[in-house]
Amino acid sequence: MMSVTLVVLAAAVASSAAFDILPKELGSFHLGHAAFLEVFATEQSTETVADQYTLYISIFNPATLLQKDYIYYIKSPGSQLDSVDSWEPTRIDQENYWPNDLYYMNSSVVGREGIIWTSGFLVPTKTKGCLNIYFTGTEPFDGPYNIASLDDQDYSYHRVIWKDVNGDGLLDAVTARFHTGLLGSVTKQSLWLENPGNSQLEGWTQHMVKEDGADIHFQVEQLTAGGTTYDVQINGEFWNEKLTIYYGNNNANFWEDPSELQEVVVDDTIGQPFDVYYWDINLDGVKEIVVTAYNGSYGNVYAYTVPEDFRTGTFERHTLADGFEANFILGGQSMTPGAAHLFYISDEHEQSGEKPYILLSGDDDGNHYILTAVSQDANEWSYQKNIYLETGGTTTGKSVAVDLDGDGKTEIIAAAYSTGRVYVYSYGDV
Repeated sequence: MMSVTLVVLAAAVASSAAFDILPKELGSFHLGHAAFLEVFATEQSTETVADQYTLYISIFNPATLLQKDYIYYIKSPGSQLDSVDSWEPTRIDQENYWPNDLYYMNSSVVGREGIIWTSGFLVPTKTKGCLNIYFTGTEPFDGPYNIASLDDQDYSYHRVIWKDVNGDGLLDAVTARFHTGLLGSVTKQSLWLENPGNSQLEGWTQHMVKEDGADIHFQVEQLTAGGTTYDVQINGEFWNEKLTIYYGNNNANFWEDPSELQEVVVDDTIGQPFDVYYWDINLDGVKEIVVTAYNGSYGNVYAYTVPEDFRTGTFERHTLADGFEANFILGGQSMTPGAAHLFYISDEHEQSGEKPYILLSGDDDGNHYILTAVSQDANEWSYQKNIYLETGGTTTGKSVAVDLDGDGKTEIIAAAYSTGRVYVYSYGDV
C-alpha cells in the first residue's frame, strides 16, 4: 500500500507548525490515464455524511485517435475509506473528446441536479469539445446534453461558472474556449450561453463577450473601486500569456453589452497561466488573486494584492512558491504546476487562525504537493513545498481535499495520470 515514496523537503521537516503537513496513504486503485477529478455533495438528504459525496474522474488518451474518452464516478467514497485498494469506478459513458474539469449544477439551473463536464483539447482528433450536462439523480445518469451544440467549429472548453447574466432569473453559463488552426493560429473567446428556461438542454444561444482574450481558466468575482462594487472577470489568458481583469465602464454589465468592456492587465510577464483563483490566503480579511504559471523554464505560484482602485492601481506580485521543473513530453508541450486548492487538514486547523494549506498538482513534473506558509505573518508570502506523492511518472492529474466521512479530518484524492492510478490519503484515524 505504501509503495509510493513520501518526500518532505528539509525545510518542512524543521517546521514548527502545530498541525501535520503530510497525510497518511489509505491506498490506491488503478484507472488508466486518470486525469481530472472532483468530489461533489448531493442536494438530496442522506442518512450519513459519508454517503453525501460522489467522486468523478475523467481519463483521456492522446494515442486513441478519433476515439472519445471515458468518464467515471464512485458513489459514497467516504463510507469506503477502509478499502481504497478495491475501489472500482463506474463508467458513465464514452461521449467526450478529452474530458477536462467538471462543475456542479444544482437544481436551480435547469430544474434537476447534475454536473456539467467540459471537454476538448489541442491534441489532433481531440479538439471537438462540449459542455455536456448529466443529471445525477438516477443511475445510470441521464445525459449527455450539450448546451454548446451550436458551436460553429471545434472548441476546447475548461470552465463553466453559473451566473444570471441578463437578469431574467435564470442562471446562464459563463465560459471561455479556444480553437487551434492547422497553421498554428489560435482563436480565443470569452462568451456566455443563455439559459432558455424552457427545459431546453441543448443549443443554448451563444453571446460573445471578447475575442482574443480569456481562453481557458477564469473567475467571476466582485472588486470595489471608488466606493462602487464591480462585477469582474479575472482571467488567466493562457495563449496570450497574461493575467487580466474585465469590468464594465461605469459599472455596466459587460457580459450583456461587450461595448462597455474595459480590460486591466495585471501582469504580462508570468508566461502561461494555468489557473487563477481569488482567495484570502494570508487571512488579513482581503482577498488576493492567486495564479499558477509556467514561463517555459520554471513554474511558479504567485499572489497579487489588489490595489484600492483595481482599475488604475498597481498590483503587487508576491512569489508563494517557485522553481517547479516540467518533465519533457515527446511531441507535446509540458508545463508545471497545475491546479491548486485551499484546504485545512481538520476542523481544529481551520479554527486555529493559521493560514490554510495549498493543495497543488505538479502537472508535468509528476508530483503532488502541499504548500505550507513559512510564517503566520500576513506580510510574509513564502511557502514551503512538501511532496506527499511522487508518482514516478511524467504527468500527474488533479487533486482534491474534502472531509469525506464527516469526522472533521480531511481526505485527499490525487490522480497519477502517467502511471494510471488514483491515490487516497487522510488526516484522520481511518
